[in-house]
Amino acid sequence: MMKLSEYNKKRDFKKTAEPKGKVKKSGEVLHFVVQKHEASHLHFDWRLEIDGVLVSWAVPKGPSADPSVKRLAMQVEDHPMDYIDFEGTIPKGQYGGGTVMVWDTGNYMAEGADTVSQSKKLIQKMHDEGNIKIIMQGKKLKGSYHLVRMSGKKEEWLLMKGKDDFANKKNFDQHSVLTGRTLKEIEEDKSSDTWESNKKGAKANSGDKSHILTENNEAELSFTAEDLADAKRRKTFPKEWKPQLATLTDEAFDDSDWIFENKYDGYRALIQINGGKVNLVSRNGLSFNKKYKSLVDSFLVIKDDIMLDGEIVVEDSKGKSHFQWLQDYEESPGRGKLKYYVFDILYFNGYDLTALSLLQRKHILKAILPESTTILYSDHIIGKGRQALNKIAKRGGEGIIAKKLDSSYHVNKRSKDWLKIKVTKEQEMVIGGYTEPKGTRNRFGSLLIGYYDNGKLIYSGKVGTGFNEASLEKLHSSLMNIETTTCHFAEKPKIPNVHWVKPELVAQVKFTEWTAGGSMRHPVFVALRTDKKAKEVLREKPLKNTKNTEQHNDVSKKDFKSDKVDITNPDKIFWPKEGYTKGDVIAYYDVMADYVLKYIKDRPQSLRRNPDGIKNQGFFQKDMSGKTPKWVKTRKLTSSSDGESVAYLICNDKETLLYMANLGCIEINPWSSRIGSINNPDYIIFDLDPNKASLQDLITTAKKVKEILDKLNIKGYLKTSGGKGLHIFIPVKPNYTYRLTREFSRLISETVYKALPDITSLERMPKKRIGKVYLDFLQNGKGKTMACAYSLRPREGATCSAPLQWSELDHDFDIKNYNIKTMPQRIREKGDLWNDFFNDAIDLKAVLDKLKK
Repeated sequence: MMKLSEYNKKRDFKKTAEPKGKVKKSGEVLHFVVQKHEASHLHFDWRLEIDGVLVSWAVPKGPSADPSVKRLAMQVEDHPMDYIDFEGTIPKGQYGGGTVMVWDTGNYMAEGADTVSQSKKLIQKMHDEGNIKIIMQGKKLKGSYHLVRMSGKKEEWLLMKGKDDFANKKNFDQHSVLTGRTLKEIEEDKSSDTWESNKKGAKANSGDKSHILTENNEAELSFTAEDLADAKRRKTFPKEWKPQLATLTDEAFDDSDWIFENKYDGYRALIQINGGKVNLVSRNGLSFNKKYKSLVDSFLVIKDDIMLDGEIVVEDSKGKSHFQWLQDYEESPGRGKLKYYVFDILYFNGYDLTALSLLQRKHILKAILPESTTILYSDHIIGKGRQALNKIAKRGGEGIIAKKLDSSYHVNKRSKDWLKIKVTKEQEMVIGGYTEPKGTRNRFGSLLIGYYDNGKLIYSGKVGTGFNEASLEKLHSSLMNIETTTCHFAEKPKIPNVHWVKPELVAQVKFTEWTAGGSMRHPVFVALRTDKKAKEVLREKPLKNTKNTEQHNDVSKKDFKSDKVDITNPDKIFWPKEGYTKGDVIAYYDVMADYVLKYIKDRPQSLRRNPDGIKNQGFFQKDMSGKTPKWVKTRKLTSSSDGESVAYLICNDKETLLYMANLGCIEINPWSSRIGSINNPDYIIFDLDPNKASLQDLITTAKKVKEILDKLNIKGYLKTSGGKGLHIFIPVKPNYTYRLTREFSRLISETVYKALPDITSLERMPKKRIGKVYLDFLQNGKGKTMACAYSLRPREGATCSAPLQWSELDHDFDIKNYNIKTMPQRIREKGDLWNDFFNDAIDLKAVLDKLKK
């Protein structure tokens, strides 16, 4: 590899905004960037993070997804890591002068490597040998790519796509993955990283304007004749056209080939402006001109012949739309602001634009729209569908529309190039009856559902989707067992041929919103809840910014906010004796998140949910497939017992931690291995269960474990279990199997037992080891979980699994002293006692070899 000194030598950093060349230590992942570069000639710069720098190649024709295509790649000087998000203009006269776009970026791994550390070593070896094979995880570049040095050449390489599921012959999108801009837009933007159209107050385009289209040869437009090169000429105005419709889908996704827009809660309408006359037309061809006359008048400022596609809405002062206000606008025009959001243009001054790509059409649209508080351009983001849906959900919106960015406009057709994705909510519901099946449906048609309010069962609608044959059969059998002739709803629904049932079964239902009449909109059956009593099912009313009113401790006095989680029932009592609430649990994890997350990041979670607090055992939930908001990360893993695929929740940020707490997860139970090295745990667990043994015997046993570990020069990390026992954790390098970690734990446990046979036991049956400390080495197994450091426990006193200093195991030691009330103050005084945990990882095989000698 070349040195950064060559990079620095070629640049005058007083004149160019490029970052100075400094080597940086590699992080937890390996990055790459591909930049499109308009310099003396157009080319692509392919850059891979190797040993703290971006090793770089110039690829004249750019990457291809076709395995049969080989591209020349010329190795150039290494670039600094800070270059990875450089996008802008390098001044003329400077080295590489021209425009730079971040065409794609992401992470990569060396082929054959299971871990990042292995990948770092392997990629250096591959580079030295001139044969680089990597797996790309970018927005555009995905799967296998190869770089091979040409025989006898030093700087000349060949770049090619490997044969895999991502191989195809499609052309890549040519917009920036950071800002969505073209090279030209980046070049013309002299002020910021975000391009703005040539509206009032925006900069006019510079350079040669001879090809700019004009409006009656007077007002300049900020798009050129080239933008209309693929548009068709049309002699007549297309009054007969109707809007393109979207296809419903049930899940948001991230894809750089798609854009994502707000799904407006209003009336879809086309604006037809022809010969100075404006016509506002519904999706079914009906005129809205009379009903929304003020909106029609707003479009008179446009003098071109155009056809626009958009949505009519009425918004309140906070920008939230209200469909009911829109319907009643003629009678009550003062209730909100009437607006038209424009998201497409179909026709412009004799040109049929429907064959142009979506981004071309939106570029033209943005350029011609007037400055207005009534006529608004519908903005979008590229690639980040989950983020878009989350933003809409936070604002209380209906959903998003996903559109393929290179798609044409399909007049009067429903297309899969446009997808509608709705925001959904979930709620427990009591089943009060069911209807007869219709058509091809077996067993039953719909469930009649409701919730309790002041002891009365309130009907909230029917749910008839979300079932498969197995769930239909099982649920129907349960329903027949509780059939009755009595309707238990407070007001009997006026539905014929209903089979009434006793209100005993509780269903989990997802839906989009509550209607004004108290019914669920678009309900979908998820599952039966066996842990919930029907009488406890109330209508949940989310609170976004929860402030605990009961001040039991320092935590509950804190006002906490969550941008993504709708906190529900924060005042629900979880510990009846102490009076601690669900809100106290959420506030605790809000305060302690930075400490908890270190020990659960990238680890599958087995959710132990206690939605009713500690009064019952709650239930464990592993498979979260289709049950989480789209922003919550999950990972499918195959169960070793039955071979079924389970979507485990992965908690890598505070919002997800608060989401878990809001589900009633008092306790946090991660695996002892991480995604990326899932078969290789990175700590060993010693679970010391007293089983009615004395506290002194428990302390004696823990100190004996420490004594043995000290002789092996191994640091054991101590914590309370949060119950009655103690945990000792040993960090290990994630290079070995669960079998080996269990073998090590067994050997140490057997040594402890031989030293303390009167107070310890290896017997698995509890009744055979009463009064002795159980040395449970079997906790070291794939998929087995243990409460993490700083996790609360659903036990009396709201105790916590608290990291300890060994010196704290003295005559004053009391596990109950470490709880929801004391831990935040303790962490402020002592800091994280496990802060160096992963830095002390041992080489397990070397230790085992030493033990067996």
